[in-house]
Amino acid sequence: VEALHLAEVDKPVPGPGELLVRVAAAGVNPADGKWRQGMFKSFIPIALPHVPGYDIAGTVEAVGEDVAGWREGDRVAGLLGNTTHGGYAEFAAAEAQACARVPESLDLAVAAALPVAGLTGVQMIEEQIKPAHGETVLVTGAAGAVGRFIVQAALARGARVVAAVRPAQADEARALGASEAIALGQDASGMTFDHVADTVGGPAVARLCRQLRPGGRICTAATDPIDPEGLAAEPVFIFLHQDGARLQRIVDEIAAGALPVPIARRMPLARAAEAQLLTAAGGLGGKIILEP
Repeated sequence: VEALHLAEVDKPVPGPGELLVRVAAAGVNPADGKWRQGMFKSFIPIALPHVPGYDIAGTVEAVGEDVAGWREGDRVAGLLGNTTHGGYAEFAAAEAQACARVPESLDLAVAAALPVAGLTGVQMIEEQIKPAHGETVLVTGAAGAVGRFIVQAALARGARVVAAVRPAQADEARALGASEAIALGQDASGMTFDHVADTVGGPAVARLCRQLRPGGRICTAATDPIDPEGLAAEPVFIFLHQDGARLQRIVDEIAAGALPVPIARRMPLARAAEAQLLTAAGGLGGKIILEP
C-alpha cells in the first residue's frame, strides 16, 4: 500500500468519444487494492505509473471529438476503463458511452459509489443468473455494496431472495427485501435454492451452495474461490463491463430513492492508502469516497 502516493501528473486530454471529468468524488472498491497487489496482472496488465480508481462522479470539464449530447458543466458518473489515469485524481478521461447523467438531487459522493457495485450486481442477475419469476436466489453478503444491488435486481425479476449475512445485518437484509436472512456459516441443510449470487466466496459459501437445486446457477464476484466439489453447478466468476445505459438506470433509481446507498466515510486523496486498507478490512457499513 505504500506504493500509493500523491504526485503531479499531466492533466488527461479527452480523446475521441471521451469526456474530461473534473472529479468531485471517487469510490474506493475492494478490487482497487487487489489491482494494486497485482492480482489480475496475468490477464489484464496495467501500465505503470498508474492512477487507480474506477468509480467517479463530477462535472464535465471538456468534451472530446465524436461525442454528442454532453456539454461542459454536466454532472456525470462513470465507470473508467483500464487506463493510466484513474479516478483517484482531480481529473479523469472517461468514455462517454460508459457514463450516466447525475440529477441535481443526487449527491455526487453517492453517485461515485454506484458504477462498480451497481453494475456488478445488476449484470450478475440480468446477464448471468437470469432467475425466473418465483425462483429462490441465495444472495451472500446481501447487505454489502454489491449485494444490495443483487437483491434489488432479483426482486425486480420476481424472484424470492434469501440473504446470507453477518448476524448483525439480518434486519437490514430483510429491509432491503429479502424474505429470509440466515447467518453466514449457519447450517442451511433444510433449505434449497434455485440459484446462488455470491459476493463473499470461500468455504462457508461453498457449504451453502450444496443446497443448490439441479439446473441452478452459481455466480460469484468474490476472489476467494468456491470449491466446486460436490456442487450441482460450477461457480462462474462475473467480469464487470462498462454499460452506460444500465448505469443511467441505476443512477435514476437511486435518485428516486429506490435503494439506500450508505457512505461510510469521505476522505481526501492524500489518505488513499488508508482508504484501501480500511476497505479491505471490511465491516464499514458503506463505501469510502475520496474527494480531491
